[in-house]
Amino acid sequence: VKDDDDDNNLELNVLATTFTEAFDTYVVLKVQDLKGTTIDRRGSEPCWEQDFMFEIGADEKGFTVELWKKGLLWDSILGVLWIPLSSVEHATGEGPGAWWTLHSKVIKNGIEIQGTRTPTSHELLLDVYFAVP
Repeated sequence: VKDDDDDNNLELNVLATTFTEAFDTYVVLKVQDLKGTTIDRRGSEPCWEQDFMFEIGADEKGFTVELWKKGLLWDSILGVLWIPLSSVEHATGEGPGAWWTLHSKVIKNGIEIQGTRTPTSHELLLDVYFAVP
């Protein structure tokens, strides 16, 4: 929703994913210079049920969602998703969400992300919407 002529409130609810084996995993959301991270969850069907709200500028084109696996020395990325803001609906509250397939490659034009490609076997259930007061 427009707070003024420049800002929107983007709400995300990171719900769940499914793996063939148990990992310690977490999700990172990035929009503009903002970042949100879920807590680590262990299991083959982790469920975070964490809400995030970002106030973003009207000129922003999209945001990324990354799924990470916790490691002993370093963490490794399992997949990434670029969601264009043009595909995000306005809503007054949470909905059922939708399953999104994660990808292994990011498409860039210079430093600007324009999408993702090469699907992985990982999916995330996300509820994404512009908050209407």
